[in-house]
Order: sequence, then C-alpha cells, then structure tokens
Amino acid sequence: MLIIFTIINFALILLAIFFIILLFIKLSKVQQLEQEYRTLIQEAEDTITSYVLELKEENSSFLQKLSNANPGISHLDKQESFDTREEELTEADLKDILMQENVREDHIETVIAEKPFEEWNIKDQVMHLSEKGLTSSEIAKKLNKGKIEIELLLKFRQ
Repeated sequence: MLIIFTIINFALILLAIFFIILLFIKLSKVQQLEQEYRTLIQEAEDTITSYVLELKEENSSFLQKLSNANPGISHLDKQESFDTREEELTEADLKDILMQENVREDHIETVIAEKPFEEWNIKDQVMHLSEKGLTSSEIAKKLNKGKIEIELLLKFRQ
C-alpha cells in the first residue's frame, strides 16, 4: 500500500513539474509578445515624431520663403495678417442675418406651397406630415417608405 502511495505521489510531482514548465513557457511567450509590442509602439512614436519634425521644418521653410517673397512687409505686419480676427457681431448684424434666414424660409415655404403634395421632395413631405402630428409609422405607410428611413429623416431634420 505504501508503494502505491509513493508511486501516486511521484506521478503527481512529475505532473506538477510538467505543468510548471508549461506555465513557464507560456509566461515567456507572453513576455516576448509584450516586448515586441513595446518595440512596435516605440517605432510608431519615433515615426510620428520624425513626421512632426519634418512638418515643422517644412513649415519654417515655407514661412522663410514667404518672408523672402514679401520683403516690404515687416515682421509685425506679417504676424497681424496671419492673426486677423473677425470683428464681433453687433445687434444690427445679428438682425440682418435673422432677417435673411426668415426670408429664405418664407421663400422655401411659398415654393413648396405652389406644388402639389406628390411633387414635393421626400424630406418636405415627411416634415409636413410630422408637423400635422402623424407618427413615423403612419408617415411611412402613407409615403410607402420604411419606418426606419422616416425616423432617420426626422432625426436629421431636428
């Protein structure tokens, strides 16, 4: 009986050693892959860095050529021309913009109202029916379109 337990113990020890070796091999493969990924990431970073530096050099050479092409313009004038800012909107400008938008909407509505409903484009038909209170399913049935298509049109119009 003692011999059987010794043999089983010896077999279990060999099995444990086998599994430890397998785990060690797997661990070494994972570490090797990790090292390869690190080198790939480093190469990608180096490539991006060199690309950015190249762009920077091209940009500076372009600015140098630009300054050589216009020798009469001082450095401050060039800086101002590059950094021109748009003036702030006044209330009068805002009112003009809103009036132009209202005129455009009125024009579109009159053009649409002159045509029969069947000749309207699909977007206008969907919006008109939606404004009447129809659901997307009802609109889809009425226009012989898919429900999802109608829902997408309604979402895009919002």
